[in-house]
Amino acid sequence: MFASNLLNIFRKPKVGIALAGGSAKGLAHIGILEVLEREGLKISTVAGTSIGAIVGGLYALNPSASFLYEKARELVNSEAYRDLHLDRFSREEGGGWFASLKKKVKETALLAEMFRKRSLIPQEPTERVFKEIFGEAEFKDTKLPFAAVALDLITGKDVIITEGPLWKAAMASAAIPGVFPPVEWDGMLLVDGGVTANVPIEAAFKLGSQRIIASVLGKEPSKPGNLNSAISIFLRVDELAKLKLFRMLLEKAHCVVDIETEDIHWTDFGRIEECVERGRRAAEKSLKKIRRMWSRI
Repeated sequence: MFASNLLNIFRKPKVGIALAGGSAKGLAHIGILEVLEREGLKISTVAGTSIGAIVGGLYALNPSASFLYEKARELVNSEAYRDLHLDRFSREEGGGWFASLKKKVKETALLAEMFRKRSLIPQEPTERVFKEIFGEAEFKDTKLPFAAVALDLITGKDVIITEGPLWKAAMASAAIPGVFPPVEWDGMLLVDGGVTANVPIEAAFKLGSQRIIASVLGKEPSKPGNLNSAISIFLRVDELAKLKLFRMLLEKAHCVVDIETEDIHWTDFGRIEECVERGRRAAEKSLKKIRRMWSRI
């Protein structure tokens, strides 16, 4: 007993990072990781949800923020990415009655399509882009322990994935319901982990982390807009319910780095430099509390 306690005194706790979901906004995670590297603050484990699983999986394979940055630029310019046609979901720019009419027509068409199909983006291009990102790499190939989080539609349970092909795990974790196809895996039907675990704190603990930095993409609700339709009210309630759960999860983190990304649309993957810079600024703003957490280890 005494020997065991003595070992625990001298054993340094692992510091893990939990990368939250947020689609294109999650490119800002790269800026957080860059600042940690620059300050010599080495992360021991990585957990990710949705875009956090993509960034986290790549970082676990090659713990280099510059590698992540180049990989992101390469992907956005790839044919596989273009074949997703994410521009279908981009927000309308400009104003006037014609822009408003276009927006309503597009929303109506997308809604009708959702009743006919399992997902708006088909299986083949989705799978192709994730294989473009990760190739044949598996969890066993990572240099840092890594976990991705998804939600099983069959049991309603969060699933912490720590083995198998990285492309499949990231695809499951990032499968926005209705937009990307769910992933069938060992009798489960997996979708975006952000539905119930948008910041993967529990996964970080299960990897052995004893101190956790949560990299999040906003803790406040978005501006409500016009709540003059049943669907707008339903979506607003859904957002607020998820936000409440999200804040409860954050209470378990030892340090929260909140990145300002409210004005970035979830499809704005072309704004890589801007997102990374926002991550840098948020990390630098939080450096005192990050160092304080490290000093107590």
